[in-house]
Amino acid sequence: MFVRLGRFDVARRIWVLAGAALVLVVSCWACAGLPGRLSYGGFMAPAAEASRAADAIRTEAGQGGADVLVTFRNEELTADRPAFREAVEDALRRAPENTVDRATTAWSSANPLLVSLDQHSTVVPILLRGDGETGRTQSYLALRDAVRAPGFEVSWTGPGAIISEIVQRSQHDLVRTELMVLPLMLLLMVFVFRGVVAALLPVVTGVLATAAALAALRAVADVIEVPYVTVNLVVAIGLAAGVDAGLLIVSRFREELRAGRTPAEAVAVTVDTAGRTVALSGVVMTFIAVGLAFFPLGFVRALGIGAAAGLLVGALVTVTVLPALLFCLGERVDALSPAWLRRRGGHRDGVLWGRVARVVMRKPIAYTCAVSALLIALAVPFLHTVIGFPDQRMLPAGAPARVAAERMEHDFAVSGLGTLQAIATFDHPVDRGRGHADLLTWTRNVSELPGARGVLVAGTTGNKAVIYVGQSHRVESDSAKSLVRAVRALPVPGGSGVLVGGASALAVDTMDTFYRLLPRVLAFMVVTSLVLLTVALRSLVLPVKALVMNALSIGASFGALTWIFQDGHAGRLLGAEPTGYVDALAPIVMLFLLIAVSMDYELFLLLRIREQYRLLGDDREAVAVGIQRSGRVISAAAAAVLVVTACFATSSVVMVKEICVGVFLAVLIDAVLVRAVLVPAVMRLLGAANWWWPRFSGNSPTGKGGRPEAAPEHAARLPAPAEPSAERQPR
Repeated sequence: MFVRLGRFDVARRIWVLAGAALVLVVSCWACAGLPGRLSYGGFMAPAAEASRAADAIRTEAGQGGADVLVTFRNEELTADRPAFREAVEDALRRAPENTVDRATTAWSSANPLLVSLDQHSTVVPILLRGDGETGRTQSYLALRDAVRAPGFEVSWTGPGAIISEIVQRSQHDLVRTELMVLPLMLLLMVFVFRGVVAALLPVVTGVLATAAALAALRAVADVIEVPYVTVNLVVAIGLAAGVDAGLLIVSRFREELRAGRTPAEAVAVTVDTAGRTVALSGVVMTFIAVGLAFFPLGFVRALGIGAAAGLLVGALVTVTVLPALLFCLGERVDALSPAWLRRRGGHRDGVLWGRVARVVMRKPIAYTCAVSALLIALAVPFLHTVIGFPDQRMLPAGAPARVAAERMEHDFAVSGLGTLQAIATFDHPVDRGRGHADLLTWTRNVSELPGARGVLVAGTTGNKAVIYVGQSHRVESDSAKSLVRAVRALPVPGGSGVLVGGASALAVDTMDTFYRLLPRVLAFMVVTSLVLLTVALRSLVLPVKALVMNALSIGASFGALTWIFQDGHAGRLLGAEPTGYVDALAPIVMLFLLIAVSMDYELFLLLRIREQYRLLGDDREAVAVGIQRSGRVISAAAAAVLVVTACFATSSVVMVKEICVGVFLAVLIDAVLVRAVLVPAVMRLLGAANWWWPRFSGNSPTGKGGRPEAAPEHAARLPAPAEPSAERQPR
């Protein structure tokens, strides 16, 4: 099948290249309409109780909630002075039309908690108007520009202000990172291929994959929420995956040319070997990305759709468009190759990897135990991971919304950001008689719960009341989450129930959703990966080994992430202050990315080892030669991912930084410890069992009597590629 595909790429190369150009034009046209359809939301599941609480406060109570918190501070005047009040109310009257639904001041609500402890500041909770998170954010931006109070320091924070600043920083970071990553990627490819022309080809693949991924986001943006932050991650995935796949194809094509094949033969062999690997890898990773659609968060679903499109199109491009380009170039694929780079290559390519594999296989038990122990030790910090929902700490120190939030925590008796926001429904109106008595009873019961620090009735409407519950612990702590569950479980006397929201409640709901769906998502990813790996490798043992090794490397990267960002070790070197928790969305996204990347490299390596095993029939030599032949390509592919993630890890948004640093560490661990050491050690221990396949299947990598299956026709017809010297490299 793949040989025929390679021949088709050669025979119909004009049509293939024209089709690629058309896809690129259409994708760019679709991408042009994406920014106007991106969302500021997508971080909460609509059916989660915290989301329903926020909606109920807005639509049913109409007061007591807050999208943004604006603080007015005057060092000379105190809040009890008429001039202070007049200045604040005059500033609020400047709000543009249809931006504010309700603004609650200390004077309109007679609430002393809205005044700071030193009496020089007051905070005004504001409910915004607008259609969804995006519409309310637009209202906030217009309001922020209009509200001014001469002589006062005006600062903004709250959920709307924090998300808005995260989005603005993400947009700025995306432009800056794209300008950084493309030149660096091109330089890396020039160093890997020792030529400019060959270096450009994987970058072209990455650009096409990224354009397709963004076009897919545009196609679904009217159906699901696509947050701005998603675009950063989708671009990183598209570039890294496209370059990785292109690198494998170009490397194999050049190898076949140096073995004496014509360009047409080299394309056919390349598509049948490296192309098969890329296609299988693309299918595996696409299915893994589809698993993200199980999660009911717009951010995660959009990431899964964009990643799936980028991975699938990237694989398709590398087995169609790239071979057609390679045939057109032929020997000129090595053009524009500087002499000093050619002298650095040659016969030494891959020798180091082969030597390492042979050294490891002399003492496989020792190396297996040592590396496994190290990976388990790296995973230990993950056992005390604290999961939290994104708040002001996702912004860098000094960000206006973060500074305002931290000042509120210091200046006010109760910070609106850390409180639980509950809306309780009673049988009778709560402003009089029995309903009022029931409200007082319930608030007293809430105040007696462990961890509660003050209860405030923020607003009442009919038989509904909005209650703020202060807490004595950080919003991501186990005590805060226990308080959320306790308030939800507390019966409402003479009432029908309560909905509890707030940052702690959002973290509880997100992780409850994650834990509820994780078994089926993992089952989908694991079963899909096992089936596809089994089909690709014709072995029942190697896919299981691959999953175990992936689990070790993923656990190690999760532990390192906790150690850096939550515990605060080395975080400042990465430009991040310790958060005290790991963002609730990071483990979900990282789980997909790390499984996909690990499976990708596992396929790259094991299919090359299988190819050598079919030729040589010796398991130990097949592992050594397979690693030697593919080691440089895999390390270059890993370097490409490291470059992309390192560039995106410079983001000022801690959530993006966490995910990119986690992937960076996982790829580094996977390339250095797992592929180079653990794989040859374990395969040496397993020996012939690596290729165990039921006899009744009749399709094993070994033939009858354990002899190797006949090598592919192209491998038998021409000699195996030799490691060329620098002088033999085509120019």
